[in-house]
Amino acid sequence: MSLPKWNDFLLPILQQMKNGEDYRRNSEELRSPIRKIMIEKFKITQNEMDEKIKSGDSKFDNRLSWAFTFLIKAEYIEKSLDKKFYYKITDLGMNAMNDIVGNDKILDEAYLKSHSPNYIKNWNVSQITIDSQTNISEESEEEEFNLEDAIDEIKQDTEQRFIEKLRNLPWEYFEDFCAKLIEKMGYGVASKRDIRVKDGGIDGIIYTDELGIRDKIYIQAKRYNDGNVVSSKDLQAFLHILSKNKAKGIFITTSKFSSDANEVARDDEKSGNIALIDYKKLIRLCSKYKCGFKVKTVVEILDVDL
Repeated sequence: MSLPKWNDFLLPILQQMKNGEDYRRNSEELRSPIRKIMIEKFKITQNEMDEKIKSGDSKFDNRLSWAFTFLIKAEYIEKSLDKKFYYKITDLGMNAMNDIVGNDKILDEAYLKSHSPNYIKNWNVSQITIDSQTNISEESEEEEFNLEDAIDEIKQDTEQRFIEKLRNLPWEYFEDFCAKLIEKMGYGVASKRDIRVKDGGIDGIIYTDELGIRDKIYIQAKRYNDGNVVSSKDLQAFLHILSKNKAKGIFITTSKFSSDANEVARDDEKSGNIALIDYKKLIRLCSKYKCGFKVKTVVEILDVDL
């Protein structure tokens, strides 16, 4: 038999990841069990396993990598929030796997298109032209896969450098930066921003209207290193100030909130009195509102549409 196509790898990948653990996409922990299953199922010979693409990499492993990319585009697997360069299965992926196995369906590109609401959009093209019944050009496959990997690593490296930069800012610059972010999100007016208000630890006040006569939002900013978490005591002190002044608040940190701190703030979060922004959410919001980030270049990949 010949080597399996990229779509033949889709279900085995999901089944290997169904335990919910985080996997690095190129790790042997992920690939070895899949490799064993595919060799037995497709009766793959050693000569076929030794086939290479132009770069000299394994054609089998390259197709496995392509399948992984397709599952990312379908949002059946996603980046881990806790481990850099690691991925985990999503609820959408679990549902798809159970549907395929339980109803004896085929997991291919047609299924991805009809069962993943963002599949086409995530490719950033109007139509996916790859036919799951034919071979992908190994040369173009390798180039696109490597480019996506490179972009992904650049993005994660940039995010890491960004949070380290914030952690090393002078404290007054960091407080200014936090107020600037809240302004960019549309919560206040720059001309009515008070910074470094020496009032019980409040690091900034955002006025929610141009004249400053409506509600105020208090900002607490903690420029902590990784591992130095915000404690429940910190949250309780900030909540006390909010209650005393009948104000809403935003607590921002370059670290994390302890489980006790999250518990202390839970009811106030639900009622809309306070919002907690840890380092992960801070990176996401700053990226979304281009606060501390700038777009240096845009990569456009063209495909034949004839």
